[in-house]
Amino acid sequence: MDSFAIGDVRRIGLTAGRDRRNLWLGDITLNDGKSNEGKYMRWSMSGRVIFVLAILTSLSAASSVLAADNPLPGDRGRPGGDGVPRANPQPGGPPPAMPPPAAPVAAPSMALALKAAEAIAEGCHQYKLGIAVVNAEGVPILTYVPDGSEAWHTYTAIRKAYTAVTFKVPTSELISRTEQDPEFAGKIRADSNLVAFKGGIPLKTASGVIGAIGVSGAEPGGHDEECGMMGLSKIKDQLK
Repeated sequence: MDSFAIGDVRRIGLTAGRDRRNLWLGDITLNDGKSNEGKYMRWSMSGRVIFVLAILTSLSAASSVLAADNPLPGDRGRPGGDGVPRANPQPGGPPPAMPPPAAPVAAPSMALALKAAEAIAEGCHQYKLGIAVVNAEGVPILTYVPDGSEAWHTYTAIRKAYTAVTFKVPTSELISRTEQDPEFAGKIRADSNLVAFKGGIPLKTASGVIGAIGVSGAEPGGHDEECGMMGLSKIKDQLK
């Protein structure tokens, strides 16, 4: 059984929709094996306490019953496997073997990644969004949360960028494909790090895709891709 990253609301299937009166309990499997996908709990503006209690209850239930899931791209989990140092290491014993260095992975430079993120934040300052830039394997090299934004959007931004790298196209192009191809839609649903929503934009050079930008939270109106293109426009002539 896997856990979820702090603040990652999507991984436990909690999604606040555009209508803030609804709380979507998606992809949560209870002990009786029945799925609650698509069910809603409605709350009124005077029922904020009920809403908060519902979130806490759902968090507790989800953390204990979620099936094994994929970690975020590049996440090797906690050190030591359980986050606790080994007890009573043998004095004078050989040090633990270190993994061999990984081969270099194509990616935009940190300077360009930051430049793109800042351009997005400035151009879309009216939105409380999260921004991510990933390398050619979909592993995040930068996450950016503008002042006043909601940090959990970065998790969705990472997934959008990862999806753009995986399919080598903007994620907006995948929306119609999921509608027309049930098998492809099933592939998206099966991998918890794939999302067919606007906001993932691949970064391409003459040698191929070297990474992607992901944006989440430019609502209402679904302007994630527009905001992401501001970042791409700022750096596209400098990518190599």
